Amino acid sequence: MKPLDFIAAVVPSAGVYCVAELSSRKKQHVYAQQVADLEPIIEQFNAKNYDIYFALASFIEEGKRTAENALYMRSFFMDIDCGEGKAYLTKQAAVTALDEFLQATDLGKMGNPWIVSSGGGLHIYWPLNADVAIAEWRLSAENLKRLCKKNDLHIDFTVTADAARVLRVPETRNWKNKAKPRQVKLMTTGGTFDFATFAEAVKTPLNGEAVLEGHFSPIPGKKPTRKNEGSRIELVKNSVTYFKNILVKTEAGTGCGQIAHYLTHAAEDGMEPLWRGLLSLAQKCDDGIKASRWLSKLHPYDEERMQQKLREIKGPYPCVKLDGENPGVCTSCVHWGKITNPLALGREIEVDNSEREIVLDQPVDLAAPSTDLPDQIKVTRPSPPRGFSYGKNGGVYREIETEDENKNKIKKQVLVLPFDMFVVDLLSVNREHHVFMLATRPEGPVQVIIPQKAVVSKDDTVKALASQNIIAAYGAGNDKNLFDYVRACVEHISTNKQAIPVPNSFGWQPDGGFVAGGKIFMPDNTVRQIPMPGLENLTHSTKPAGTLENWRKYSQMCIQRKLWDVLAVGCGVGFGSPLMEFSGLDGLTIHCCSTASGTGKSMALELAGSIWGHPRDYRVNKSTSPVAMQQHAGLLKNLPLLSDEITSKNRRDFEWFPEFVFDLSEGRGKDRMESGANKERLNTSVWALIAILSSNTHAMDYLSGARKHSSEGEIRRMLELKFNDKMVWELHEIEIIKSLRLNHAVAGDVYARWLSLNVDTAKAVYAQVYKKVRDEFSMTNDERYWHAGVSCMISGCILASSRYANVIDLPIEPLIAALKRMVENMRSMVRANVRTADDVLNAYIREFYGKFINVRAIDGAMQATFGETGIVDESITRTQVSGRVERGITPGYVNFFIEEQQLKSFCASMSYGYIDFRKELEALYRVDYVKKDMLSKTKGPQMRVNAVKISRPESSIIDPDDEDQGLLSVG
Repeated sequence: MKPLDFIAAVVPSAGVYCVAELSSRKKQHVYAQQVADLEPIIEQFNAKNYDIYFALASFIEEGKRTAENALYMRSFFMDIDCGEGKAYLTKQAAVTALDEFLQATDLGKMGNPWIVSSGGGLHIYWPLNADVAIAEWRLSAENLKRLCKKNDLHIDFTVTADAARVLRVPETRNWKNKAKPRQVKLMTTGGTFDFATFAEAVKTPLNGEAVLEGHFSPIPGKKPTRKNEGSRIELVKNSVTYFKNILVKTEAGTGCGQIAHYLTHAAEDGMEPLWRGLLSLAQKCDDGIKASRWLSKLHPYDEERMQQKLREIKGPYPCVKLDGENPGVCTSCVHWGKITNPLALGREIEVDNSEREIVLDQPVDLAAPSTDLPDQIKVTRPSPPRGFSYGKNGGVYREIETEDENKNKIKKQVLVLPFDMFVVDLLSVNREHHVFMLATRPEGPVQVIIPQKAVVSKDDTVKALASQNIIAAYGAGNDKNLFDYVRACVEHISTNKQAIPVPNSFGWQPDGGFVAGGKIFMPDNTVRQIPMPGLENLTHSTKPAGTLENWRKYSQMCIQRKLWDVLAVGCGVGFGSPLMEFSGLDGLTIHCCSTASGTGKSMALELAGSIWGHPRDYRVNKSTSPVAMQQHAGLLKNLPLLSDEITSKNRRDFEWFPEFVFDLSEGRGKDRMESGANKERLNTSVWALIAILSSNTHAMDYLSGARKHSSEGEIRRMLELKFNDKMVWELHEIEIIKSLRLNHAVAGDVYARWLSLNVDTAKAVYAQVYKKVRDEFSMTNDERYWHAGVSCMISGCILASSRYANVIDLPIEPLIAALKRMVENMRSMVRANVRTADDVLNAYIREFYGKFINVRAIDGAMQATFGETGIVDESITRTQVSGRVERGITPGYVNFFIEEQQLKSFCASMSYGYIDFRKELEALYRVDYVKKDMLSKTKGPQMRVNAVKISRPESSIIDPDDEDQGLLSVG
C-alpha cells in the first residue's frame, strides 16, 4: 500500500491536513486541503532524508497543530516502544503482547488492527468507517489507554489520546540513527471499525474506572463555585509552593497518587511521560530545581536530559493530563475533582510578621513623628497578635486547626482581610478613646477610626468597620476572625501605650505645639499628623498645595502695584492672627467694605486665607450664621477667621454684627447645657484671633447712626477699611490671581513650624512692636484692641521675613502707614459718635413724646393734652404716661417731668450710666428731684411719682407745632 493510501485510510475525510518533518531546525509543518496534496510534500521531505510525520486529526484552520484546532478523528492508535531498556525487547515480543491483549478483550472479536513498524517500535491503528468529533473520540481514546493499563499492555500513554499527535509515514525512513536508518513500513492491514462498537468494547470492561463526559473540564468532576474569587486571588498572591510539601503529604497517604506511583516504579521502563509530568509540577515550585534533580535521579535521567525537558515544558500538567499519561491512578485519589493539579497540595502562605517601616509617598493623616516636613510619612507596622499573620504581599491571615478528608488535624491559614490593617495609635478625643488604624488598601492608605467602646462586641466592631468600607474576606466565621484580630490589636496597644490627646482646635496647644493643616508642629522639631475628629472639614480646606515660590507671586504683584491696604490686611491678619495669643486680648474684627465690587476687599480675604488654606474654601460661607461663625472661631482658635459678603447673613436686621464684634472680643463661645441633664457642656470653644469680614455695607455708618444702644464698645473692638478704587488687571496679573487656588497653605506650613520652634522670639518681637505702636500711633487704653491687633499684624509681617520664618519679605513701612491711616479714620468716627447725657435725654423725648402730658398756661387758664391732641380723662393709666411738659408756668422755661424709674431704665438700654447722666445733665440745666402728680390740673386720676424735673430755656426748644414731634433738642 502506498503512503498516501494508508494516510487516507486513517485520517478524516474533511478538514485541513498536516505533514511535518522534525529533522531540520525549522521543523516544517505543511498544510493541505486534500490528502492527495500531501504526496509531493512527502516526496520532497523524503528526498532530504527527513523524519516524516503526518497528523492523525484534521484541523479547522491552517497553521496550528493543536488539540484546540483539531476538528475530526477517523482512527484510534497506539505506540509500543521496543528495544534495549524498553518494556519489550523485540518487536515480536510486542506483537505477542498485543495479541494477548486482543484475545483478552472484545477488541479481538472486531478484527485485526493495522500495524506499522516505526523503525524502533510498533504503531497500532484501528481505522474507523466515519469521521468522529474530537470530544467523543477522546473519551474512547482515554478508555483505550485504561484498558491497556488494566491488561498490562505497555504503550506510550501520551500518544493514544493526543488529538494533535503525529506518527511516522509508512514507506519512509527513521533517521534517529543517521548511520543506520531504519525503514518505516506497513506490516499488516485489515478492515475498518465502527466507532460505537469500538467505544463500547473499550468502556464496558473498565466498569467504574471508565472515563465519562466532563472528565476534561479544567477541574475534573464538578466545577466548584467561585463566590470567594477575591479571597482566592489574595491567597494565591501570598502563597509559595514547595514540592517537599506535596511529597510529605504523599508519603502520609494524603498527597498525589501519581507521585506515589512514580516513587515505586521510577526505575522501570515507560516512566518518561510521568517523569515529564512531575517535572512540570516541580518547575513551578520554589524548590523546583532541587525537586527536579531528585526525581530524575530515581530513574535515573541525566542532568542534560532533565534540563532539556524543563525547557520544553510549557506549563504544569493538570490532573487530567497526568491521568492521561498514567491512567488508573488519579481517579482513586481523594483529591480527584477537587483540585486542578497537585501544586495545590504544596502551597502555603508566605508570611512576614516582623515589624516593618512603611513609607508612604503621599501625605496622609498618620500618628508617626517625622523630623521632616511630610513629603514622606513613615509608620511602623507592628507584629500581629498571636495566631494572626501578615501575608508577605499584604493581607491579614489567621491560623486555624481543621481536619482533612481523613479526619487528620491540619493547620491552615485563613484570609481575614485582603490587605494589611493595623493599629497605629489610641486617640483621646474630648475624654473619649478612639482606635486609629491604617488600612493599606490597593487604592492607597486609608485611615480607619472607630470608637474604642465598639470593640467590646463582634457586631459593634464589624458595623463600625463596615461603615468605613472595611469588610472581612469572604468565608464562614470571618466576621468573628476580624473581630478577634481587632480586639487583640487594641488590647495590646491599650496595655502598652498611652492614648494621644487629639487637639480640638487649630493654633497654639497647651504643650507648646501649633496645629495647622492637620499637622501638629512640635517644639522639639517634630511634625505629627493624627486624625482630628471634628476638624475634618478644616483639615481638608487647609491642606497645602503648590509651592511657596509660586504663592509669593501674588504678594509680589501687590507690592509692585502698591496695594498696601490689601497687603496690610491680607498678610497682616494672616501672619498676625496667631500672635493675638500673646496680646492678652481675644479678638479684633476688621471690616473691609466698598459699595462697588472689584475694589480689592476680596483680594485681602483671599490673600489672608491662602496663607493657611484654600483662598476660598478656608473662609466660612456667606450664609453661615453668627453662632456658627463663633463655633468656627473656636476651631481656628488662633488662625484668622474670614467671612465674605456678611450682609447676606440677615439683611433685615444688621444688629447681629455689633453683637458678633463684641462676642468675638470676648474669646469664648456660648455656654450650653447638656441635653436631658442639669449640667453644662464642656465649653472648649475659645480663641484669640483676628477676623476679617467684608461686605458692601459700611458698618461704621450703621454703628454711628441712630442706634438705641451705644456703639462705642463695638467700634473700639473693630477696624474698618474702605476700598474705593476700582482695579483693572493685565492678563498676566489675572493668571497670578488665579494661581492662588493652586498654591496655598504652603506659607502657613512653614510659618507654623517656625512659630512652634521660636515662640520666645515671636513674643519678643511682638513686645517690641507693641511699644513702638503705642508711641507712634499714640494709642490710649480705650484703643487697646486696635493697639493689640495692629501690633500683631505688623509683628506677623516682620516674622514672616527672611530674617525669621523666611516665608516672604514685605515692605514694612508702607504697611505701617496703611494701618495708621485705618486707625486715624476710626478715631475720627469715634469722636463723631460720642454720646452725651443731652443725647440720651433727647432720644428719650423723641421716642416717648407721644406719651407726654402737655400742659400750657394760656391767658391764665390751664390747657392739658395727651401727646399732640389726646384728651386727658379718667381712663388714662400710669403705664401710658412717659412724662409731663409744662409751658408758661415758669417764665422763660419749659419744665420736663420724667419718672425717675423710667429714666433709669432708658439710660441702661442706651448703655449710659445713670449717675453719669445726672451729673452731666445737672451741668447743663436746672435739675430738681421732686414728688410730682403727673396728671395734676387735668381730668385724669392722681398719679404721684418720684420725678426728675428738668427746666430748659424756651429758646432751646423747637416747637412741635412747627417741626416734627419729638424733635426737642438744644438749639
